[in-house]
Amino acid sequence: MKKDYSFFVGDIALDQYYRSPYWPGIREKVLVETLDAYVGGMIANAASVYASYNENIYYLALLNSGSITQILCKDLQDRGIDTRYILRDDTLPDAKNMIILAEGDHTLFIPTMGITHFEITDEIINAMCQAKYVYTCISEIRPLRCGDMSALDIIRKVRASGAKMVYDLDVAHLEAGDERFIEEMDIVFFNTIGFDVYRNGKTSEEAVAQLMEFGTEIVVVTHAEDGCVVYTKDQQISVPGISVEVVDVTGAGDTFCSSFIHALNKSDNLAHVAQFANAAAARAVTVMGPRGGVASNGEILEFMKAQNLLVDNAFDCFLV
Repeated sequence: MKKDYSFFVGDIALDQYYRSPYWPGIREKVLVETLDAYVGGMIANAASVYASYNENIYYLALLNSGSITQILCKDLQDRGIDTRYILRDDTLPDAKNMIILAEGDHTLFIPTMGITHFEITDEIINAMCQAKYVYTCISEIRPLRCGDMSALDIIRKVRASGAKMVYDLDVAHLEAGDERFIEEMDIVFFNTIGFDVYRNGKTSEEAVAQLMEFGTEIVVVTHAEDGCVVYTKDQQISVPGISVEVVDVTGAGDTFCSSFIHALNKSDNLAHVAQFANAAAARAVTVMGPRGGVASNGEILEFMKAQNLLVDNAFDCFLV
């Protein structure tokens, strides 16, 4: 049925974890502890969290056909995510990330896959057009092609069909020409660093106003332990952070973003939507691994209850 699923477009990788006693300086050597590896990847983390809320997902990516890819795809399938649109190119390297835990935070090294052209089919585009959301980031959707159609042509066709383009700009590694993609967003998420990169000297109000002029409906800026701010044409909503014992912050932003769009499916109250997403992300950092945010609605509400964040029956709609 039209609009009963979402498309997630982008990376999935094996996250290799290491713990360092401190962050070393240039030319310094330091012994690190090898930790367990986890299936991760920014877009795949978000998809896994979204699927844990019983949302339907198709996943679009380009990977090789090696043993690591088989592990990555099986993980998605085990979470109920449809992987029929994960395509193969055996010239690509294995999809791996390296995560260093040090000084109470994490540093993520993401090797580039070298994908400059990702040819998809009319069937895939038509399926994207029937989705409720297409969730991605600019670097992941930029290589898409279909015959003579560029990535922007594909995006415009998808938006014209009524599907919402959702971007996680995270730290906003923007390249020349990316402003064309920024003009084709319906919902966009920044973290503090990414928003500062995008603002480029503008005030927050000026940057948001520019996005609204482009047609963006919702702008969300996350501030880690300090919560988030949600902007629309009509309102600005600030949600304070939640104090928790941090175990691993990897995937917290991905958890926030996908929990936010899931919450939009449950409630028209943007304050409640933001509070739910904020709680989901806070809970995620108390769990080791990039998929720490995987949880049911009930588990998020139980966490909110423990944090004294539930008011009356305001969040009952999340259990329907």
